[in-house]
Amino acid sequence: MNKKLMALAVAGAVTAPGLAFAQVGGSPGVTLYGRLDETIMNSKYSTNGAGTITEVKKGDVFSPGNAIGVRGREDLGGGTAAWFQLEAGAWPDGRLESSATTGSHFGGRNSGLGVSSELGDIMFGIWDTPYKVAYGTGNLLTSGGFASSGIIMGNGDSTGALANAQCTNIVSNSSGTVTTGNNAVCVTEATSNGTAWSRRVNNSIQYWSPVFSGVQFKLMTALANYQSPASAYPNGVPKPKEYSGNVTWARGPLALALGFDSHEGLPHFAGAAGIPAAGAPTNPKDTAVQIGGKWDFGIAQIGAGLEKLKYANAAAPSVVSTQMDQTAYVINGRVSAGPGQVWASWSQTPGGKSCTQPANFNPNTGVNNLVIGSAACGDAGKAKMMTVGYDYVMSKRTKMYVAY
Repeated sequence: MNKKLMALAVAGAVTAPGLAFAQVGGSPGVTLYGRLDETIMNSKYSTNGAGTITEVKKGDVFSPGNAIGVRGREDLGGGTAAWFQLEAGAWPDGRLESSATTGSHFGGRNSGLGVSSELGDIMFGIWDTPYKVAYGTGNLLTSGGFASSGIIMGNGDSTGALANAQCTNIVSNSSGTVTTGNNAVCVTEATSNGTAWSRRVNNSIQYWSPVFSGVQFKLMTALANYQSPASAYPNGVPKPKEYSGNVTWARGPLALALGFDSHEGLPHFAGAAGIPAAGAPTNPKDTAVQIGGKWDFGIAQIGAGLEKLKYANAAAPSVVSTQMDQTAYVINGRVSAGPGQVWASWSQTPGGKSCTQPANFNPNTGVNNLVIGSAACGDAGKAKMMTVGYDYVMSKRTKMYVAY
């Protein structure tokens, strides 16, 4: 199945983080901040499969990455400080304004409590994984969520999307439908574009090291907040875990990043109520590794990233283990032009490789075609994405852009 998406966005106004600053409650250490991005978008989706072509056209007022939050910091003496941040999504176009899946609830985006010292920072809460942070090193596109190479990079959702009333974490699938996920989602919160890797994570504990000669590393683990009884799983109880880490280096015009992420016990194939179907592999271990970097020439910047996703399942006794590998890359750049910048990006994946699976086994479709979220074996998983645009800088905080 080949899917195409063409989108044109105009008259988008972006305000950089820090649109508004104010003291809250009389405390000099508390700041109110926010950012807004409104895009008028015209898009056309087409699907070519089984000899037919289906097209859908739509116009949209899109609000990618908007947020409003409050953060504070208190000096505890001896080089130690306590800090907090509570951030919520903002949707001035009115869509999904009450949905927890978009991060619209207070504290639904990067939010947590931390302690900082000369030894680094430790924080608890919901936050971007170090893997997602590493991806940002080689990603130079900041205008419009639709233009992000994250549609291909980091894709392939391994968390499932079927309802499970036993799990209280609310997630959203790629269509924006509000659902609850299987037991794996009790560990991590899926994002609105369905990505399994470049995401925010609930119940996370993170450590961020100090910067030594331009080098910094970050580590994260996520705790399960619910574990189903053994009787609910026909093939044994998965023990959901997630680990993530990165190492970044920046010196002068060059910045490099290495990221790693591991999911353990996140079921791929869900049956009724998000519970793995009878005979489905359980206790999979999925891993992702990426490298990225950028170079700033002054008048221009160039960035690139490469990642390898690996889905591996420990099978139940009655089935054969399944496996799928997927590689993806992105190349992008920005060049100064007048009062703004021209930018472009190319990202691609050849589809899943090294695929092994039980004959005629897929508990969702009954078809011998290994599919994990948006990742799939062979031609079914191929994808390419090209974007070009221009940012017109109006002030330090405000700009407009047009993109295709």
